[in-house]
Amino acid sequence: MTTQPTHPPPGTWNARNLLTVLEVAEWARVHPKTVYRWIRDGKLEAIQFGPRTFRVPEDAIGKFLQKTGYKKASELPKPNGRERS
Repeated sequence: MTTQPTHPPPGTWNARNLLTVLEVAEWARVHPKTVYRWIRDGKLEAIQFGPRTFRVPEDAIGKFLQKTGYKKASELPKPNGRERS
């Protein structure tokens, strides 16, 4: 008898879609302390596993970007062709 692997329903978290604070910091190109501050201030959703261990669900990144007013590159104003000095 073989068993089929079970997958969690969409929207639930598992180890494959949880990011470390360092991974989020590298992705956002900020210092890890900044990510901890976002978590502490309630700006970024995170799951706490211990006194200093947090994991950030992937979908929380999208929510965070929407809350902070992030715009897609296609929505940003086009440069006017002038170079910055």
